[in-house]
Amino acid sequence: MSWQRIRVRDWGGPEVLQIEQLDDLPSPGPGEALVRVRAAGVGYTDTIVRRGKYIDYKDGLPVTPGYDLAGEVVALGPDTQGPAPGTPVCDMPMYGSYSKYVIRPAQDLVPVPSGVVAADAVQVPLMLMTAYQMLTREVDFPKGSWVLVVGASGSVGRALVKLAVERGLKVVGTASARNLGAVEELGATAIDYERPDLVKTIRAASGGGVLAAFDAIGGVSWKTSWKALRRSGKLVGYGLQGYLESGAGSLNAISSFARLLAIYPLLGKLSGKSTSFYNILQRRWKLPEEYREDAVAVLDLLASGTIAPDPVEVLPLSAAPEAHRRIAAGGLEARLVLDPGA
Repeated sequence: MSWQRIRVRDWGGPEVLQIEQLDDLPSPGPGEALVRVRAAGVGYTDTIVRRGKYIDYKDGLPVTPGYDLAGEVVALGPDTQGPAPGTPVCDMPMYGSYSKYVIRPAQDLVPVPSGVVAADAVQVPLMLMTAYQMLTREVDFPKGSWVLVVGASGSVGRALVKLAVERGLKVVGTASARNLGAVEELGATAIDYERPDLVKTIRAASGGGVLAAFDAIGGVSWKTSWKALRRSGKLVGYGLQGYLESGAGSLNAISSFARLLAIYPLLGKLSGKSTSFYNILQRRWKLPEEYREDAVAVLDLLASGTIAPDPVEVLPLSAAPEAHRRIAAGGLEARLVLDPGA
């Protein structure tokens, strides 16, 4: 049986995403499942893996990108317990999803409820789960509290806004001027992040400051988010996008983390402000049952219509380079998804 996957053999730009043709299906071993991928999400993190800059990826080249997937189980390995063949599932392998078939640990697969199509289910393992766990595991505020979402037009930013609104929180979302309307449609108070008086504007919009700020940029952005907090507020970092995009040296990243995890908490002792850094991979490795429990909860929110998935644009595997270029350009109005069998 002929099938395809994307293979990266040299770190670099979108052009390094090359189609590889294979003839034989892989066979799952004990504890493993063969999964037929119906939808592979395309996200900013995939572009970091492609460039060889993702800190949690240690396996070198060649690599098949693809942080999250949805599909169905084709076969289980010998003496393996897991979702039966034919069961729709989703998963977050970190890499490998840009492929028609993948081998995955059977225990990691989360069954997808009836009525949730693959292109929507693939929004759960990384995007919606990051937002859900930060809102439920990192903070605990009463309904009506104000929170700040930095980069509210991005994939996780949109998920944060939708889930925060569903939980009865009030949201200030920062975005570029061209994306303010889209952020407002999600239910947030939208503010241009290039405003010179950004901290003052956020504090005014939220009645004196926010109780939580979710910020994946780092550096100066974390400083702004920290200043936008009211007393007893919490800054949750979950990425260092500014460092990655600027090409700054590793000392800049170390300095950002030092401020987030050491200096800011020291400064916040009198005001009760606090910080944390959320890493979905490390949390899943440490607390796999918690991850599964939360994934089931988020899938149920989708299945019930409590939250709506992002609009989706499905592309063939050959369009992976184009998808990465569009991710880099920004301003997307739909989640890009690859169908490796298209």
